[in-house]
Amino acid sequence: MTELSPATVAAPELDRADWRRFRLLVGGSGASSFGSFLNMVALQLFVYQTTGSAVATGLFMVLRMAAGFVAGMAGGTVAARLPRRAVMISCDLVQASVLLVFALSPNGIREALLPVLAVSIGTLSTTSQVLLRATVPDFVGAEHRMRANGWLVTGRAVAMALGFATGGLLVSWVGYTAAFLVDAGTFCISALVLATVGLRFPRHVRVRQQGKPVRGARSKLVLAALAAAPSVLAIVVVRSVDAFGSASHQVGIPIYATQLQPGNPAGFVGNFWAAWAVGLLAAHQLVSRIYKSGPRHDERAFVIGTAVMSMAFIAAFSGLTQPWVLLVALVAGLADGFTEITYTTRVQAEPDPARGMFFGRTAMAENAGLGIGLLFAAGLLEVWTPLAVAALLHGVVIVLALGYVIQTIRKPGDRATTSS
Repeated sequence: MTELSPATVAAPELDRADWRRFRLLVGGSGASSFGSFLNMVALQLFVYQTTGSAVATGLFMVLRMAAGFVAGMAGGTVAARLPRRAVMISCDLVQASVLLVFALSPNGIREALLPVLAVSIGTLSTTSQVLLRATVPDFVGAEHRMRANGWLVTGRAVAMALGFATGGLLVSWVGYTAAFLVDAGTFCISALVLATVGLRFPRHVRVRQQGKPVRGARSKLVLAALAAAPSVLAIVVVRSVDAFGSASHQVGIPIYATQLQPGNPAGFVGNFWAAWAVGLLAAHQLVSRIYKSGPRHDERAFVIGTAVMSMAFIAAFSGLTQPWVLLVALVAGLADGFTEITYTTRVQAEPDPARGMFFGRTAMAENAGLGIGLLFAAGLLEVWTPLAVAALLHGVVIVLALGYVIQTIRKPGDRATTSS
């Protein structure tokens, strides 16, 4: 008979020192997230200016997402079989090393290193993300995971806003070399925090039969987990379609800004994402007020939040005046943060090692959905308006979300239940 490691035991009530240590981890995670968003801006600018080709820039992004897809495929295995702290530190240090070599290399060698950089960043950042999400319940206990996820989303929101805001400025002020060195430094900070923070990482999980490793146990575990948690699979599917829909506004907003505000499109884009970031920052407070009694197995809240986010992005392209567009962007950011917190909290209710596997599958789905969506949206925008493209891609998300909610309402046994 195959034995699986028991689910993570809920930790006792955390004191202030425990939360201080966790917030320190959030700060380290925020530093690496800042580095990721900074290099997203700086590297895309570098690729375009170096090659002069929009196709080359797109291929760089696709390669990065393809590497993230592969990392998601292996994420569950890594979470189950390898020591998570060591792997996360290694991911940060390798990213820092690659960026350091890239920053100090001559321009000719830099161009040759771009595929290496795309693959390493896509692979390592996705792996770190999967491991961190899978480990949160071990840090704070099952009953505190929603609050902890709120802190992580808040840290990511701050990192995203700063990364997007300073990426272009750093390149224009100090040049690419200094920008990439700063980027490498953020990953060193994250590695230092992981190495020193006083949080207990879980031991890696091994599937055994009568004391011996089971051959083919991973395949059996995957099948068992898929059969046991269809609601989580629904979340994975919705996340993939949501990423597909998100491509419409990621490609469409710069085009729409140029059409709507030709004198200053960059100002429109900056204001839009600033308002979105404010909404993302407020998401933790919204979740705290809705779930005062603690986390629940509530897939419907996640799905409804996803539909609201898609509706907001469609409205953003409908010709609203600037104040209303910013309000819509704020709602989109609020819904995005809400769905991020509720989805991670729900998946974290699953025991190890299935939990890590599900986060890995979600990373695969998100990278695949966004990659396909970017190609699809870019082609449609050649012949359609940004509103039409957003309505189509985000409309698919809304239809899927509403279909899921209607289906689960018809099944009383699928009602959300309270769980700690």
